[in-house]
Amino acid sequence: FSLGWATVAVILLVASVLAAWTAQQLQRLIERYWSFEARFLRQLDKGSVVCAYQPLLNLKKDLVTGCEVLARWRDLDGTIVPPDRFLPIIEKHGLTERFTAMVVAYAYADLTAHMPKGVRLQVNFNIFPQDLDAGKLVPIFAPFLTDASPFDVVVEIVETAEISPETAQVEIERLRAAGLKVYIDDFGAGYSSMHNLSIDGVKLDRSFAMAPDHSVMSTMLAHAIDLVQASGRSLVVEGVETMDRLNALKATGMVDFAQGYGISRPLLIGPFVAYLTEHGPRPLTRPRLVA
Repeated sequence: FSLGWATVAVILLVASVLAAWTAQQLQRLIERYWSFEARFLRQLDKGSVVCAYQPLLNLKKDLVTGCEVLARWRDLDGTIVPPDRFLPIIEKHGLTERFTAMVVAYAYADLTAHMPKGVRLQVNFNIFPQDLDAGKLVPIFAPFLTDASPFDVVVEIVETAEISPETAQVEIERLRAAGLKVYIDDFGAGYSSMHNLSIDGVKLDRSFAMAPDHSVMSTMLAHAIDLVQASGRSLVVEGVETMDRLNALKATGMVDFAQGYGISRPLLIGPFVAYLTEHGPRPLTRPRLVA
């Protein structure tokens, strides 16, 4: 205080500004550390990825004969986080191939540990368009592709402008040669240049099946089914939310698979196997020899 009140006031002012700046920086540091993105990246390799399995109903057999593997993430508090929150982070940090490998590995471990013996299952996976490279994908899916495997694997590719049809076709042929089937996902909502690819199947964009009756999109659903049927490819209709829509699809006789909340929500492995046991084919058993 012998310096004078003015000097003390300046010192206090500088100290206050410095304290405020330090607190602000500390707050930002804490926010960065505990932000969703930071938490996700820190926990990604620590068993935080969870696979859910949405049944695929085979309309020709009226049985569940497949599923789509859908990735989820378990936050630190146990909350299960949907993919729309973390997929942009994966793409932003160039983790798409690594993430796909993790999902495939977890799904293989789940299914081989819990699937009933003697049941054959089609298993669909989504892949990032930028990862359409058979040299990278075939090793990732290798465990599913052995001669003794009870799984038929389908990779679903979203229509996009990121890949040219010429490049896509070369990689698709390499995937098919390795034993993988290839579907175009969200068909009808993407780029028409992808429509001429040589593929195994098509999954119609959910907006067709979810459209109200007598709407334009609902009318277009019938035309889309006719188009895919004429091409000779397998057809999956997703977004089936009601029994009326499901029965209408069955009545066409032209839809191979249906998928949606009207059939089943995505399920964790335990509930999925229970659902499959109730709604899927009976396990194959060897006939008893008669003496």
